[in-house]
Amino acid sequence: MVDVVVGCAANLIAKIGEKLIVETGRHLGYVLYYKNYIQSLKKEVEKLIVKSEGIKLEVEEAVRNGEIIAPEVEQWFSSLNVIYEESTRFLEYEVQENKGILNGRFPNIKKRYILSKKAKKKTEKVATLKAEALINKISYPAPPLAVGDRSAGDFRNFESRMPTINQLMQLLKDDTRQIISICGMGGSGKTTMVNEVARRVKGDKLFDEILLAVVSKEHDLMKVQEDLAKWLGLRFKTTTSEGRANELWKRLLQTKKGNLVILDDVWKHIDLKNIGIPIGKEYKTCKVLLTSRSEDACKAIGSQEILKLDVLTQSEAWSLLADMVGDNSLHDPDLRETASEVAKRCGGLPIAIVCLGRALKDKRKEVWNDTLLKLKRSIVPSNIEGMKEEVYQSLQASYDLLGDEESKKLFLLCCLYPEYANVPLEALVRCGIGLNFFQGIDLLMQARDRVYALTDKLRSRFLLLSGDRKSTVKVHNVVRAVGISVASRLESNTGQFSAVVIHEEKWPRGMTYGHYNAVSVVSHELSELPSRGLNFQNLELLQVACPKLSVEHLNTMFERMEKVRVVELWNMSLLSLSTLLFSLPRDIFALCMDCKMENIGDIMTGEFLNLEILSFGNCDIRELPMEIGKLTNLRLLDMSGCRWLDRISPGVISSLSQLEELDTGSKWWGDEKEGDASITELESLTSLIYLGIRIKSLKLLPKNSLFIGKLQRYVISVGVDLEKRRSFNNRMLLLKLEITDTHLGGGIEKLLRNNTEKVFLSGDGLKIALKELDPSGFQLVKNLTVESCKSEGTEYLSDYSYTSNGGCVFSNLEKLRIDKIWHLKGILRHDEKGLPTGSFSKLRKIHLSVLPEMTHLFTHSVAQNLVHLERLHIEYCTNMQQVIFNPTPWESTIENKVVFPKLTELILNDVVSLICFSQGISLQVEFPQLKLLKLEYLQNFHTFCHEGISLSFKGNHRGANLQSLVDHKVEFSSLAELTITSINNIKEVWCGHLPNLVHLQGLYIQFCHMMEQVISVQRPSVTTMDERIVFLKLKEVILFGLNRLTFFCRGIDHIEFPQLRVLRLRWLTHFRNFCPEETTDRTSSLFNDKVSFPCLETLEVSELDSVAELWSSELPTSQFGKLRYLRVEKCHKLVNIFPSDLQTIFPSLEKLEVEKCDSLEQVWGSTEEHITMLKSVFVHECPMLRNLCSFYTFKGLSNLQILNISSCKMMEEVVGDEHKFGKMKEVLSLNKLEEVKLASIPNLSYFTNNKCDMELPELTQVNIKFCPEMYIFSDGLVNTPKLKSVVVDDVKSWFGDLNTTMQHRYSSWQY
Repeated sequence: MVDVVVGCAANLIAKIGEKLIVETGRHLGYVLYYKNYIQSLKKEVEKLIVKSEGIKLEVEEAVRNGEIIAPEVEQWFSSLNVIYEESTRFLEYEVQENKGILNGRFPNIKKRYILSKKAKKKTEKVATLKAEALINKISYPAPPLAVGDRSAGDFRNFESRMPTINQLMQLLKDDTRQIISICGMGGSGKTTMVNEVARRVKGDKLFDEILLAVVSKEHDLMKVQEDLAKWLGLRFKTTTSEGRANELWKRLLQTKKGNLVILDDVWKHIDLKNIGIPIGKEYKTCKVLLTSRSEDACKAIGSQEILKLDVLTQSEAWSLLADMVGDNSLHDPDLRETASEVAKRCGGLPIAIVCLGRALKDKRKEVWNDTLLKLKRSIVPSNIEGMKEEVYQSLQASYDLLGDEESKKLFLLCCLYPEYANVPLEALVRCGIGLNFFQGIDLLMQARDRVYALTDKLRSRFLLLSGDRKSTVKVHNVVRAVGISVASRLESNTGQFSAVVIHEEKWPRGMTYGHYNAVSVVSHELSELPSRGLNFQNLELLQVACPKLSVEHLNTMFERMEKVRVVELWNMSLLSLSTLLFSLPRDIFALCMDCKMENIGDIMTGEFLNLEILSFGNCDIRELPMEIGKLTNLRLLDMSGCRWLDRISPGVISSLSQLEELDTGSKWWGDEKEGDASITELESLTSLIYLGIRIKSLKLLPKNSLFIGKLQRYVISVGVDLEKRRSFNNRMLLLKLEITDTHLGGGIEKLLRNNTEKVFLSGDGLKIALKELDPSGFQLVKNLTVESCKSEGTEYLSDYSYTSNGGCVFSNLEKLRIDKIWHLKGILRHDEKGLPTGSFSKLRKIHLSVLPEMTHLFTHSVAQNLVHLERLHIEYCTNMQQVIFNPTPWESTIENKVVFPKLTELILNDVVSLICFSQGISLQVEFPQLKLLKLEYLQNFHTFCHEGISLSFKGNHRGANLQSLVDHKVEFSSLAELTITSINNIKEVWCGHLPNLVHLQGLYIQFCHMMEQVISVQRPSVTTMDERIVFLKLKEVILFGLNRLTFFCRGIDHIEFPQLRVLRLRWLTHFRNFCPEETTDRTSSLFNDKVSFPCLETLEVSELDSVAELWSSELPTSQFGKLRYLRVEKCHKLVNIFPSDLQTIFPSLEKLEVEKCDSLEQVWGSTEEHITMLKSVFVHECPMLRNLCSFYTFKGLSNLQILNISSCKMMEEVVGDEHKFGKMKEVLSLNKLEEVKLASIPNLSYFTNNKCDMELPELTQVNIKFCPEMYIFSDGLVNTPKLKSVVVDDVKSWFGDLNTTMQHRYSSWQY
């Protein structure tokens, strides 16, 4: 045992000894090999530096290539910097300090030991870092910029753009919408908008990835795939389009939130699946956003929503031009008018404005004038950089890709009409068929259908715009210029439509016209013809509208023609048709006139055998002579605008057997006198397809079916004086029926029942027509007007019980107007079971007026069908108690909801018995698209959706059971304008919750005498959340005659009106402020720090009897920074307008009016308050006012031009006296003051008694009346170099200067 212990101990001692020797040697080595350790560290640091230089070169190369440096590389360099600094500091300082005594001959052993040990550790760190330098990958390809990043500053928040972009954002959040499109003409800003949308979508993190590809007219789908792959960082493994589509498809499905794919500049149909975009019900994670100039292309791709992007408004166009050229340039008055016209000529097209603005920046006026001249003449301004390439060639591409020649020719024809013109489609029909534009057309009606189809196509491609009137189109200015440029370059001998436009004050010099197919000459100044070049050998179309051009000159033009087919004349003065036909080519096809012409004259008609279209437009002819009957090949005779026509020679109509379309204008038929054509002549027109005619009475119609046969379109008026010009594309009957009428004759009943789309019925006998329409006829009618009937038998328009097979009723009706049907109880008699779903399903507009027996419009069941209703207007229906009647209001069901998905306008006016819109327990009514709501003179109206009122009570409900107009049961999420007038049973408009008013732009509330606040929000009793309402778009607020209104809103901490421009508060006797303040000892202010108006420009306050102070002293200084006009009237508690402690400044205020404020003592209480932009001050009938303001305040009104003060009994001086005991050294200078009027101020002694000199260099008018104490203007010198007379008490005089003149007048009074 002892041996074992001894052995173990010996081994242990040996190991310990061995370890001691090793450790001792290692520690001793730190001292002995000190230099080796130091040198080793130096070498490793040098190697590390060399290595880092190599890596640094690789990093720089990667950066130059736009790649992203790997994170581990950046971390390695960070570690390198730390280790290098530590090692350098160690070697340069610590090691150098340890040289020891006598330059190292007697070293410090302890320090050597420590430094060697440190050197070893640092060497190991350097070696480790050098080993880590063997990095596999220095950099990675940079991901592409997010869509929209490069154009983040291009988008401007123009007001007209915001509804579109907001709607687009909502659609992108809607899971039911997968393909969305933005359509507009080239250069309208579609790409800029989608880039902005992409930027917003990225910020909201709606999608994992956003991709964009430009499709363009080249339609290279392989390139589209490559562009999309770049956004994804995807490298294709295959080279075929189909293989790439598969790879894209799989990649796009690998996301959680989904992808947004933007395809920009789509010109025609593309198959999204062939590109590789997963589309369909089963792939909801991918949304597609298209931009295109073609609605048809978007529809073909499968777009579920198409948003149209219009051009900018005139003010927005001006703002954009100012951004491009710089505001300073446009401040120049010499340039401003020209710049305004340039902006107008751009027609709100952003790309044109941007190109012109950039090019014209810092250019002299002559360059602007030259550019404007070219724009006026529709000349491409090639000197403007980018204008030709970016604007004109871009728009011409839309023309080039139309494809068919018919569309191209019709577009160029539209461009011939004057700029801004509403081009009638009927003119295009007549010119188009006369010029043989259309293939496969036999009838005029077919040509009209073709024109409607082609213009629809051109509108969908945004080459045409809808006109301001029905059946018209317009051409955008810039697009028109492109069309004119194209037409002027085409060759007439190649079958193309070559044309030239002369819409100037003079004929262009040196121009010839022989090679053009069409010439349009429109000018208010042209009175002569050019001396040379007037040759029209290839001319087929001539348009002339030159009121100063004589008939002789016009005939000279006709003589230079060889084969003209169509002549259009308007705004000309012609003696007669015969003077025109004298030199007109005999083979003319169409002659269309809209001129001052009273006579046809003696004409030789036998030579014009090819004339097929003759239109007299708005000519003043009174008679159609027999000679017209010789134009036997006429297919169209239009006198629709001839309001003086009262006679047609017998035999003329019957001779025109080829007529397809006839309109006899204002002539009354049916009671013909001798020498006048008989209505029976119409029987001989066997080819007649359209007829426009007025017949005096139903009794004068023949018994046989006069209007059957081929007649397909018509405007037939019986007893109704229709003054407006008629459309040749209508199927319209207008009937005035007497109580004695027992039947409809002449085939009217068959037209009414089987074919008519627009029906106008009037008179006490209209029940006869209603019987013809009921039941089957109402299925075809689209527009129905019924008015002026006192017959007791007319209680309903239709009775559903008569309808065969229980089918739909009014299934095609779009517009319904009923007026003055005194005994009408309803539109449709039916039971409570409801109607088939299709009934009234297309109804868009309803207007009801003066229907004293009607109690409601529709029942709930019928209202469910009104899915397309856009406008509802009800007025003077004195017995109506509900708009939508609920037969079972006590029942509560899940489906107890009425939605009007497309209603945009709701007007209820003077419906005195109306109590609510509808009634029912838990009833909800939604108006998701309602923009305009007007509720006026509804004395008994309580609320929209009511639960408790018994509608059988017909007494006056005024003042009983006050309620909120709108609560949680009604939704107006898109409301833009709200007007409420004379509703006396509501205590607030909104109640219970924060209303959604983000779209509200106008708020007008008047004479609601029981209203206590506009909004009342119920909030928890204990809450720390700051409640606020922001009216994002509200621009105008008028509150008038609300006697009980105390606050605008309760339950809210703050109200913001960021866009409010106009605020008018009138006759609000109890109104205190917008948001009630917490209880304080200080006087409550009308405007406190709980409400903000940063953009307010106009403020009017009148008859606010409870307001003692306008502004809180705690208001921020910028609160009213844009206020330009302030009017204060009949606020009898106000002591001053601008108190002395007011911090707010009014830097933009230009006009101040103060009137009839009984307690007002000063307008300005402050001595330092300067309102430098103020131009005019009007003060009237303020009996306590002693002066207008202090000397220094008045001196600060440096832009004051007009000062008018009257009827202020206590006023002693206009400008307060601050230095009564000595003359002031300062001069009172108002360099822009032009006019001073002082009237009926009995105590006024001086304008100012400050004993200062006054400089008034622009003063030209001084009018003083009934100021008996004012014998001198000022106690100092008054310099008025432009003043030449003074009017005192209506007597004008002048004695050298203002003070002398006043003194002289005073002296004259003494005598």
